[in-house]
Amino acid sequence: MEEVLGFSVLVLTVVGLAGIAVWFCCSTVESIIKTRRRIQDSRYDALSKENERLKGFLVEVEEENFRLREIYRSERIHHESNAERNVA
Repeated sequence: MEEVLGFSVLVLTVVGLAGIAVWFCCSTVESIIKTRRRIQDSRYDALSKENERLKGFLVEVEEENFRLREIYRSERIHHESNAERNVA
């Protein structure tokens, strides 16, 4: 009877140690995964902010480009009309 009790305690000890080892490994893996997600989220947030900034810059450049095209067209029309007057 004493041998069965000793064997049972040994089995319970091994199972307990195995459980603790599994818990420790899972906890470590979970911590690593959370850390990677936080790093990726911060990168995503930074890239998202940069993307919004560049979109705003692009809108400003498009507006300036449109304004400069209008100036160019009006000057071209003005020069063409002056050239027609000089010919006549």
